Amino acid sequence: MAKDIAIIVGAGERQGIGGAVAALMAQQGMQVFIAGRTHSKLQALADQLNAEGGNVSVVITDSTKEADIQALFDKALAAGGDLRFVLYNTGRNLPAPFMESTERLVKGHWERCMLGGMLVGQHAIRAMQSQDDAGSGKGTIIYTGASASLRGKPLFAGFSSAKAGLRVMAQSMAREFGPQGIHIGHIVIDGLVNGAIVRSVGPVGKFLLRQKGDDGALLPDEVAKPFLAMHEQNKTAWTHEMDLRPYKEPF
Repeated sequence: MAKDIAIIVGAGERQGIGGAVAALMAQQGMQVFIAGRTHSKLQALADQLNAEGGNVSVVITDSTKEADIQALFDKALAAGGDLRFVLYNTGRNLPAPFMESTERLVKGHWERCMLGGMLVGQHAIRAMQSQDDAGSGKGTIIYTGASASLRGKPLFAGFSSAKAGLRVMAQSMAREFGPQGIHIGHIVIDGLVNGAIVRSVGPVGKFLLRQKGDDGALLPDEVAKPFLAMHEQNKTAWTHEMDLRPYKEPF
């Protein structure tokens, strides 16, 4: 019998939110398809998870291109099984003074957050609408948000506007497709993630982690657990939005 399918758009290093969620879904016995633009990172993640007993496949995908999203879902659904979980986990937090923000910068934020999120959501919903209702619903689509989804700070006008747009899009989707048995969620990540991205910037990353102190940054494997918990909720008690932050984080 074919296993249930999970698609993770925006997976990269194992020590990142996308990688941690992919690992957790693989541990649940799902067929996992990880999507992103950097083959080396995706393949390293897939090799590691498969060595641990997972069933993980790589699909090189630009989430802002309709043809790439179509190819991703075609490949995943061809594996057999029902599509039960989709995570959209993309967006680059690039600061820029408002008066120096360019059309290219703002378009880039909008395409990665809103356009990609819409395309992935549309393909996921089409697939889930045709499935039999499982105990917790036909499937779950979760968008990774940020504190920028809720408020705009100096230097983040472009990023915040795109993440806020993604948040309200997810709200609209939840109201439209929740009654059809499709669980739409939005998880706000409020704080520094102690993962591969911050560590890749060398001394700056080390300084930021030191500044946060012990347990002051989010651990990817701990972040992944609420994603699974949201997916496993019974349809009589669904959460649409939750926020995650270290206990030290002001808000």
